[in-house]
Amino acid sequence: MNNLFFLIIFVGQLVNISPQYEAKIKIHTTKDESYTILTKNQPVEIKVSGPTWIRVYTRIPWTGERKGTKAYKIILQEDDIKEKFITRETEYSSVARLDKIRLSKWRSFYINVPQGLHTYRFIHWRAPSDTILIKFTSESPGRWQDIPALSYNKTLDVIEDEKIINYYEATIDKPVVIEIEGPKKLKITSRLHIPANARADQLYTITVKEKGKTLKIQNFRAYRSETVEYNKQTDFIPSNPHTFYLNVRKGTHRYEFWLNNGTGCGLRFMAEIK
Repeated sequence: MNNLFFLIIFVGQLVNISPQYEAKIKIHTTKDESYTILTKNQPVEIKVSGPTWIRVYTRIPWTGERKGTKAYKIILQEDDIKEKFITRETEYSSVARLDKIRLSKWRSFYINVPQGLHTYRFIHWRAPSDTILIKFTSESPGRWQDIPALSYNKTLDVIEDEKIINYYEATIDKPVVIEIEGPKKLKITSRLHIPANARADQLYTITVKEKGKTLKIQNFRAYRSETVEYNKQTDFIPSNPHTFYLNVRKGTHRYEFWLNNGTGCGLRFMAEIK
């Protein structure tokens, strides 16, 4: 490790990362990936010439039992003007190591860099340890299109990044039903309803069915979101988001998304556009 500035060329875009505390992470013991080290005492700063997209990959050191999930939070500052919280939840990785230190699975987010030169600062806000590992790549997000639901309990307006995003509510009595033409990839994002007075994390399960046959069962641990809220709703708060995917085969498919436990859950559906 050293404390030097270094330059990376991202498809013609100039990125300056400061300072460079670098860690070589072994993947499957044969592949090394370079991550920058972010600590509570040392933010990481990059300078990017836009317009472009930057994808930020993150991991955290893993201690304790291998089961369960852990959450961490980064503050992202843009040009000392804008500031937002980035919260991620992760699991134990069975393939990544930093020397003999166990690590989490990677999680990522995108930065849409506008025209001109911009400075982004990453600040360690909250994590199980003093260290968060960060890697920067030049990647744009995939193109996704919202899929409307055929049947649901009610619609929910989620205020996220100063925008209103439509979710569909599933309950234990009424699933959300969608119809989609394959082949394509379907992305499903869920947010559990968290009572306004709740303090502990909550577990919930979503079951996906087609023609009565169970296709997928997803278990999640939810906590109240600190960055989004429901519009005109005071009884409960949306949880942190959980995303999973379905590979839709050729033909027309009608899927049911059931909530197995909890008072309700918001679901958003998006299909990949190629």
